[in-house]
Amino acid sequence: MNIETEVRKLINRFEEKYPELKGKAYLTSSNRTWQEQLDIILGPDQQANYPNIKRDFKTAFGYEKLPDTRTELNSTELQWWEREIMLQAGMSPGFPHVGGRAQDVSVKNLTLAERKRLKVELAPYFGILLEKISGTKSVYGVDVTEANLFHLYKK
Repeated sequence: MNIETEVRKLINRFEEKYPELKGKAYLTSSNRTWQEQLDIILGPDQQANYPNIKRDFKTAFGYEKLPDTRTELNSTELQWWEREIMLQAGMSPGFPHVGGRAQDVSVKNLTLAERKRLKVELAPYFGILLEKISGTKSVYGVDVTEANLFHLYKK
């Protein structure tokens, strides 16, 4: 069973237990391609994220600043990114969404008490990274009081 199916099953069980919360927590991002992950890495709102792979790329190809988009990369550079992303695909830390080993669940419509209940239900099955998304910016490792997204990954 893949992680998306497992999470969906647990969310359904949570909603059966708390029917008043039906539809308030929902699945968002699941399986990404390496190209989608690269677009995220190069994205304007990711300046502080993914420092190791960015540093390695700049060192390998002599860049001072990363290109703004994937379309600015040549075929050799794209092959490098594909290889490096796929080496970390499905891993946490790494790129757990690539390969479908992570699932995001929006909890923005839940109260603090409801987020805590859902976290308790999910924690025995998955690692949970709490995230706060504001617009297109993400802050990882926040407290449950601030989280509006649960990033779930296989332990």
